[in-house]
Amino acid sequence: MGGTTRAAASIGEAYLERANRFVHGYFSKRGSTLELTVEVEDAAKHKMVATEQTDGTALAAVSKLAKRLDPKAEPFSTDNEAALEAWGKGDFEKAVAMDPAFGAAWLSWVETKARSGDTEGAIEVAGRALDHPVKSEVDGLRIALARATLRKDSQGEHDALMKLTARAVDPQLLATLGALEMRTREFALAEGDYKKILSEDPENAEAMNQLGYACGLQGKTGEAEAVYARYAKLPGQEANSFDSLGEVYFMNGKFAEAEKAFLRAHEIDAAFLSGEDLRKAAYAHWLAGDLAGADAEFQKFLEFRAKLHDGTIEWQHAGWEYATGRTAQALARLAKSSPPQSIVQAHVWRGEINLPSDLDQLKKAYESSVPTADGLYRTLYAEALAAQGHRDEARKLAVRWPLPESAGEPVLQSLVFPKYVALRRILSL
Repeated sequence: MGGTTRAAASIGEAYLERANRFVHGYFSKRGSTLELTVEVEDAAKHKMVATEQTDGTALAAVSKLAKRLDPKAEPFSTDNEAALEAWGKGDFEKAVAMDPAFGAAWLSWVETKARSGDTEGAIEVAGRALDHPVKSEVDGLRIALARATLRKDSQGEHDALMKLTARAVDPQLLATLGALEMRTREFALAEGDYKKILSEDPENAEAMNQLGYACGLQGKTGEAEAVYARYAKLPGQEANSFDSLGEVYFMNGKFAEAEKAFLRAHEIDAAFLSGEDLRKAAYAHWLAGDLAGADAEFQKFLEFRAKLHDGTIEWQHAGWEYATGRTAQALARLAKSSPPQSIVQAHVWRGEINLPSDLDQLKKAYESSVPTADGLYRTLYAEALAAQGHRDEARKLAVRWPLPESAGEPVLQSLVFPKYVALRRILSL
């Protein structure tokens, strides 16, 4: 690992993060004395490069050697040997009774309850822990983070993550923070998080992909292009790099570029998205101004899906026709299709099913949706805002194009583009 020194939380995490050192330790007893031996392994050479030994109680020995290996190492979160023993046996309640400031024991208790499905119990224990200031600030922040996550308290989760990541560059915590900030549409902050991860781990594929989206969702297509050029060079990521870049182009109205990227992704690995890049390329071609050419591209998508024995081809073809403004043709084709959703779909297209229209409900639905898959609720919310005279707010929502097939509910997906195109016209975009 480059950059600043950071300890992994587990051996598994250390391997995943390509740690450059592994620390192995064991206790041995010499008469009545407890001795701790620690060996440092160079991960690249698979060779022990240092050995340290000390004696004393378990806590004292570990703390002493931790300081030798890293002068900045913080003391363990308890100095009570009996509490430590109870914690080691999994008796967390006894451990915190012996030392109410034992943060690691409180955290273990919270996590154990959460893993067992006892969410309310975990929240209650976390609350009790936070009522007793714990010895380790990091433990306290991790308990606060656990409670906020369990309570679905986005602001509390964000605050705890910000404080934790300010203390040290932790790729896992930064990834969690970045994902949270993407959900809350704080794309510039998420961009910073992913850049910090990549400063520590330059080949972190997930962080690189998300950085591209964070840039694209801000309209920074040039920066996204540079990110995906790097991403394409990572093993096994070339097809996804072009698909992601295509989506960034599409969201920003660069339809010709989007089409080329989607077709390139399909060319590299046709099985990657089971033909979905062909569908997205057809939408891009249509929005670039050529419906006849787009129909030809969509036909390639249908032919590809037919080879996969897709039983919904006629329904999908009808959805394409409706989305591109040919309602009568779509209804006629739908009458010949057999998927169970065809009946419901006909009701939707005839306007016989009421769509959500309450402004507060639509706002909540939009804010809880993933930014790259918020097409339906963002469009409906912007439509409702415009109808109530909030045109400036509606314009901000309608600047970014929805991605094809990103509505969530299958029978509502074909409504997105007719509504979105009409909305842009109303808002003079």
